[in-house]
Amino acid sequence: MDFAKLLKSVEDAVYEVMVWLLLLPKTLIRTAFRPKWAMAYIETEWEKKPDDRFDEYLSPVMLWLLSAVIPMTLWFILSRPDIESTQDFLKALSSDIYQVTFYMMLIPFLYIAWMEWLNKKPIQRSALKISFYRHCYALAPAQVLTYFVFPFTALFLPLLVLNLAIIPVYEAFVFESELKIGFFRAFLYACVPQITMTGLFFWFFTIVPS
Repeated sequence: MDFAKLLKSVEDAVYEVMVWLLLLPKTLIRTAFRPKWAMAYIETEWEKKPDDRFDEYLSPVMLWLLSAVIPMTLWFILSRPDIESTQDFLKALSSDIYQVTFYMMLIPFLYIAWMEWLNKKPIQRSALKISFYRHCYALAPAQVLTYFVFPFTALFLPLLVLNLAIIPVYEAFVFESELKIGFFRAFLYACVPQITMTGLFFWFFTIVPS
């Protein structure tokens, strides 16, 4: 392998990580407190060439990965008793991150499927992509609460209820943007997948073990 190319790839990787860390807090705060702006920002960026998009803030998928998926993965790994070395940690990270990503993908997938059914339009790759981006911006601030739920056993139930209540509030902005409807109606639509997921969660942790 060319040593110069190796150094260049390391340089690019270090720079990208640094940029991600710099943009993460301001993107998360902006999307958390101004979700309507987030929907408009995606629309604006979508009109640009792919290489020019999301230069000032993190892309929605990257925000979702850095603020929700990766922290959740790290928490699961660090809570495992069999992690005794750096090698064990890296091995667990390479395998667990896919499982956590798949698990957390169920939430945006359910919302997207419900929204596409409401739209009554043919499913198109380009339309699904921008919809997924909107859901990532909406879900990232809400799902940040998810990995705060587990360490506090005494507060598990109230924090979980708070998390389940916040998600449809943020998702309502996505429904409002995509379906061009009022916020209250959008919120009611956003509650349907959340009620479904809550029912499945209850069924899995109560009926299945018995």
